[in-house]
Amino acid sequence: MLNFTSSTRYYLCDKPTDMRKGRNGLACIVREVLHHDPLDYGAAFIFYSKRYDIVKILHWDLNGYTMLVKWFDDGKLLKPVFMKAQSCHQIDREQLILLLSTSVQTKIIL
Repeated sequence: MLNFTSSTRYYLCDKPTDMRKGRNGLACIVREVLHHDPLDYGAAFIFYSKRYDIVKILHWDLNGYTMLVKWFDDGKLLKPVFMKAQSCHQIDREQLILLLSTSVQTKIIL
């Protein structure tokens, strides 16, 4: 089970992702695009859709993947703005909670 703890490392993909992808498709993106190990128990990988209305979090949980999906029925994900050009950005627990709980049309700079 995914625990939103401060000891977990959270990696946010820098580009929108096709939300039709399941656990294996997202794990492939983690390996080939983000250059991380999707089987790392201490890491969670965050993906968002082009319209910023769906977020998926992929996490390896000892014997299989756990995937959390959030649909924003009213509003959208807080749009991230990245200061560096890289394929993924490590964020902390507070930034993750802010991204998932705010559904306004402002931007957050990471």
